[in-house]
Amino acid sequence: MKENRHMSTDAALPSSDILPDGYHCAVTWSVPFDFGGMTEALLHRSRAFVTGAGQSVDVLTFAYENDYDDIRCELAAEGKTVPGIRLRNLWEELAEMSDETMMKVVPADRLRGKFRPIDEHDEYDEDRFGGILRRRFRRNSATQAALQTDYFRPDGTIYASDRKDLDERGIEGGRIVSLCDSEGTPVMSWNQIWPLYLFWLDVVTGSRETYMIVDSKSSANFITRYRRPNVISMHLVHNSHLASGTKRPFGELSPSRKYVFERLDTFDAVVFLTKQQKEDVDALVGEQSNTCVIPNSRNIPPMSYAKHDRQRDSSVILASLTKRKRINHAIAAVSEAMQSTGLKVTLDIYGHGSEAGTLAALITESGLNDSIRLLGYSSAAKEKFKEASFTLLTSTLEGQGLVLVEAMSMGCIPISYDIPYGPADFITDGVNGFLVRPGDIKGLAERIVQIVGMNESELQDMRANARQTAEAFTDRASTERWGQEMRAAVDRKLAEATSR
Repeated sequence: MKENRHMSTDAALPSSDILPDGYHCAVTWSVPFDFGGMTEALLHRSRAFVTGAGQSVDVLTFAYENDYDDIRCELAAEGKTVPGIRLRNLWEELAEMSDETMMKVVPADRLRGKFRPIDEHDEYDEDRFGGILRRRFRRNSATQAALQTDYFRPDGTIYASDRKDLDERGIEGGRIVSLCDSEGTPVMSWNQIWPLYLFWLDVVTGSRETYMIVDSKSSANFITRYRRPNVISMHLVHNSHLASGTKRPFGELSPSRKYVFERLDTFDAVVFLTKQQKEDVDALVGEQSNTCVIPNSRNIPPMSYAKHDRQRDSSVILASLTKRKRINHAIAAVSEAMQSTGLKVTLDIYGHGSEAGTLAALITESGLNDSIRLLGYSSAAKEKFKEASFTLLTSTLEGQGLVLVEAMSMGCIPISYDIPYGPADFITDGVNGFLVRPGDIKGLAERIVQIVGMNESELQDMRANARQTAEAFTDRASTERWGQEMRAAVDRKLAEATSR
């Protein structure tokens, strides 16, 4: 598997000038087995770069996992990755890194504390995978939080250590992160972990002209410090920048976005999924010369899917089961539609999350077990849009609401709260779907009843309109837009460099 992980795949790719030549990578924190919408969009875009523009893409991750080879196999089996896409990980590559490469690390300006691995005098527990020691943990005896994590190669030598109780042993506070050579001897230490992340990025990119799309907001925090003359860094904002419950455009920044949004000029480009969000950010922080709009794209299936036979009273939702998605509103709307008219409506919900138990109880308490089903996560769930008559989106906010475009491409009519950001960019109320005032459960129910009561000709017209709207979000159009913005970012970077 290691050979497959690092092998070059460029030779198998078609040639194209849609994207600029160079090293293309996508930065995210992790790619778990049960990934959500952001990772799905990242992988979809990467496949489009490979198959439509002839550019290979490396997906760079920072979270530790023992089973990345298993994740790679599953991604390939499900068609999420294709030849030309590689999944790479910081910890995997640190474990395999040569001493020669490690010696290229830039020394820290100032360092407090010294490398001290966990030893036999410490109380510790171990993480073994396939019978091989991978990590050793020293924990806070009261909270069980890890105060130190040591990372081991298959041969038993330590290659990294992350200690978080530098100030007073046993109490979290102060940090020292160390990188060790093949003998387990420390090569470099830092008092923060982000320099280790940036060192690895330097190893990955080398001197190549690089186009780096930063998808995850957690990764974007440390990429604000990554300014290299050969690297074009582009942060793609997948969700709202506003704190929950605040009004656009002058609402409070989300705590998880605040650091990055106060430093947008550290990226060569900042990409939004909708024009509405870009305008709101311009109003809030001032117009930026490096911002642009590139919607996520979808594969648009053959038109026959839009005409698929389906029960007009059937609906489906694909969403994470979290409070932000407000799936309880969808359940309440289906209940209201049935109680007010006597209609039979079905709703299948695909996804998982912290609210699963609460939603299951709500369905049971409402006597809706025969009509509403929680079906968990399924990588094939989107195929259900071909069969369902309509879908519901009840979130408090979105980045684009791409799931609606996916539904519309298959002739599934969207009923959505008119929330930031996305739905109003592609739903024309009453023409290709319905927009409802946020939080208006009765309004959702009324639109459900309206769809169920439509004559077949009206339904087919609305499905065809939905399909036509979705065709504007093709992979080709999106990839061409990425190419344009990459070249524009290069021009800005060169102009900035020459003006100094």
